[in-house]
Amino acid sequence: MVRIADLQMGAFWKHINMTTVTDENGIIRVILDVTEELKQIYGNIHGGVISSMMDSTIAVALNQQLDPSEGASTVELKVNYFRPVNAGRLWGEGKVIHRGKRLLVGQGEIKDEAGRMVAFGTATFMIVKLERD
Repeated sequence: MVRIADLQMGAFWKHINMTTVTDENGIIRVILDVTEELKQIYGNIHGGVISSMMDSTIAVALNQQLDPSEGASTVELKVNYFRPVNAGRLWGEGKVIHRGKRLLVGQGEIKDEAGRMVAFGTATFMIVKLERD
């Protein structure tokens, strides 16, 4: 299993400044602060950033269900966008809805500071065996 701390140390997570927090119930959420660097020409956060956050949100949930010898790679991602965001903090929460021998399917929600849903998504991940040195 890839530890959540390892995911956060990835260059892309650092590049868009995503982090995680764990609430009092042990639920891990992905957090992202909206910055000027993440906005498109109309002043809202770029859809690709939200899509990346959705992928990461679902990945966090499914990585908690993998064996130490397993990893996962996204093979399909679908995101529905509900509202533009131009400031504040976004948070995402994901869950696994199916685990098979080779594939995992998850869903996620991205919300703004007011708790309004910004995006909903589903993703399919392929389970891969990790090669250890």
